[in-house]
Amino acid sequence: MQRGFGKGRRSLFSCGHLPVFLFPPSKGSSYASLGLSARPYPHSFILTTEPNTLFIVMSAMTNVSSSTPSTSRQAASKFDQGEFVYNLDLVVLAVLAVLVLFSLPRAFTRYTHLPEWFQGLLLHTAKIDVPVQLDKQVAEAPITPLSRAYFSPTSPTGGGHGFNDFYTEKAYNGSDEGHGPRGNLNRNKSSGSAHANLLRNTSTSSGRVRRTHVNLPSHMQGWSSILPSVSHYLRLTIRPGLTVGKAFIVLAYTVAIVYAGLLKSNPFTQPVRSGWVAVSQVPVVIILATKNNVPGMLLGVGYERLNFFHRYAGRLVVLAVNVHALGFIYAWSIAGTFTQHLTVPHYRAGLIALVCADVLAFFSTSFWRNKFYSVFVATHIIGVVVLLGAICMHSNPSVPYVLIAVGAYALDRVLRFVKTRYAYAHLTALNELGMTRIEVPVVNAGWRAGQHVRIRVLSRGMGWFGWAECHPFSIASVAKSPNEEGLVLMCKKAGTWTTKLFDLAKRAEYGEAGGYQHGVRVLIEGPYGGPGHTLFASFSGALFVAGGSGITFALSAVQDLVQKDLRGESRLKSIELVWIVQDPSMLIPLIPTFTDILSQRTYATIHISVHYTQAGNAQSALKTLSQKPLPKDLTLHAGRPKLAQTLSSVIDQACALSLFKRGAPRKSGAGGINSTGPCGVIVGVCGPGGLADDARSIVGAVDSKRRKQVGGVEIHEE
Repeated sequence: MQRGFGKGRRSLFSCGHLPVFLFPPSKGSSYASLGLSARPYPHSFILTTEPNTLFIVMSAMTNVSSSTPSTSRQAASKFDQGEFVYNLDLVVLAVLAVLVLFSLPRAFTRYTHLPEWFQGLLLHTAKIDVPVQLDKQVAEAPITPLSRAYFSPTSPTGGGHGFNDFYTEKAYNGSDEGHGPRGNLNRNKSSGSAHANLLRNTSTSSGRVRRTHVNLPSHMQGWSSILPSVSHYLRLTIRPGLTVGKAFIVLAYTVAIVYAGLLKSNPFTQPVRSGWVAVSQVPVVIILATKNNVPGMLLGVGYERLNFFHRYAGRLVVLAVNVHALGFIYAWSIAGTFTQHLTVPHYRAGLIALVCADVLAFFSTSFWRNKFYSVFVATHIIGVVVLLGAICMHSNPSVPYVLIAVGAYALDRVLRFVKTRYAYAHLTALNELGMTRIEVPVVNAGWRAGQHVRIRVLSRGMGWFGWAECHPFSIASVAKSPNEEGLVLMCKKAGTWTTKLFDLAKRAEYGEAGGYQHGVRVLIEGPYGGPGHTLFASFSGALFVAGGSGITFALSAVQDLVQKDLRGESRLKSIELVWIVQDPSMLIPLIPTFTDILSQRTYATIHISVHYTQAGNAQSALKTLSQKPLPKDLTLHAGRPKLAQTLSSVIDQACALSLFKRGAPRKSGAGGINSTGPCGVIVGVCGPGGLADDARSIVGAVDSKRRKQVGGVEIHEE
């Protein structure tokens, strides 16, 4: 025993690690008068060695001989921490089940069509079906001849045309002077009916004979059509990447986590609870990070849309881990036993888990993801493996949660391996677009319109570590293309990896397509994402808005709808594609593709309008385009489009052309659908965040009466 003396009536001793206080009672006083009649401190005891001398030995404020603070140990005996966080996970699963129930009607409608069970799962090689054979009358029907390019370099508004002021009789009598964007409607004001002659001879569209629709897809309205006002407000943008709907979800999740961490618990004196909360959410973070996850499959949502919630849940887990660790570190520091506890194996494992969690959070910031993606991936893989192992060593009750996370990750890796194809690809440098076109001839089926793949280029031309990088790109072609075109990707030159890819394509010898072609070996993984349970072909009208490289999504969607229309598997009456670019020269490489689309003998009307926003180098491009024969349904305009008027036009056509189907019920589907009239309009948008915001605002501003008349207006964002 060591003895020390203070200046006052109280002297301090130390016995090992326990503080000892000496209280000599004054004359006329008793121990009771000093407040010592009852044990004044928990875990204290009295030593009497001399008369009139009282030793009170009390433990430190933190019981250093225990793994938790004393108050935490007492609370733990009355409160089952493991069961509590287990109930928290049950609440999360219950919320997920409710969301799945909301998506079931449309999912059921989708899977009533047998092909939907197999599309969008695995890339493969398929035998191309024989193109649709038309009867002799149709085959000999003349196709609208090509004309010189139609563009308005002085018009700042472009192709926004309202139904009442633009669709004149001149424009829809097939005159080459009118160059109407659809060229198939004739609003004859002199007729007795406002919709007379809306179809050429009431049986043709785009100058072609209407085919019998043999397998029309069932249509189920989405919740955005049933509750348009609620959907509009949930889609409002708070900041780039964050809408009101996302904010509501993360707020509810945050409240649940905070409630679980603070209920009957003090995070400063009872840090055990925050540790339990962190461990219980590890499976949530891992599952949302996988490319193939069960929640996404059930909801019909791609992993890229769930990644936002993965990052947010991960931040909350890191916060909970730090609160848990700091509570113990504080208690040990006060007691002076920090180094002693680090000699205990499971405490060392906990410290390792803390370091891993903080490293993951640091390298997950946008700086590392955007500038050093390889470092981000490497630290994630190593950090997660070490973190999960350290959690198991730190706390045995946490093992079940870790096993769930490991199982989800292992399933994802297996499915990713199954979805990977090793193939030979052709590279073409598209100088006007600043893109690299990648075509994989041997892969021609297995994806849906709007899906994307992750590609790895196995070439020394990509640098020492370029082969190890895997990047996602939207598919720009249609599955089972009749022209025997394989899977096509268009990779915009935007970073180091894509610049190397573009340079690799340019170094090859000049090819016959007007670009530079080169073959490389690639690993293609996918497909992923896409429209989920939404069937574009089940709507009556479609408007696709693309900005820059977003044209890849629009091309795939439009080509897919054209093929379905040729097979009689589409309800669409009108398809409008709006592409916004900076330079009009970007149109030149895609002229053959657009020409092929517009030359199809489809029942639906198709119009493509290209809008350029910068006129600096436009004159030379316009001069070149003026010498090229373009279909009249492909137009070029200066300035940004009036999307509101364009959408209004699509709605008008969907309603008008559906009048001739009145009395013929829709094909019955999920939800007891058996009504007549239009089946709604779908708006697909892919491009910068500002373009998506504009599209959401325009869809939300559609008049309720017109929305109801057309069967609803929905939006899909890529």
